[in-house]
Amino acid sequence: MSNESEVGIVLANAPRLERAFGRKLAAFITVISLYFARRRPGQLGLLASAFLVAALALQAWLKLGG
Repeated sequence: MSNESEVGIVLANAPRLERAFGRKLAAFITVISLYFARRRPGQLGLLASAFLVAALALQAWLKLGG
């Protein structure tokens, strides 16, 4: 399956996610799904994934802690 079709599937399901979970959570799920639909090879992909997880954790910690 090519990356374009995976991205198309994620975007096609976005309205269903919005109806099921609300606008903010659906946007979050869609962005994360789009990120993981594009595969990044090697160590650079691992570093980018770790950075994304750390950034999301920091953002959640600041939002919940503040």
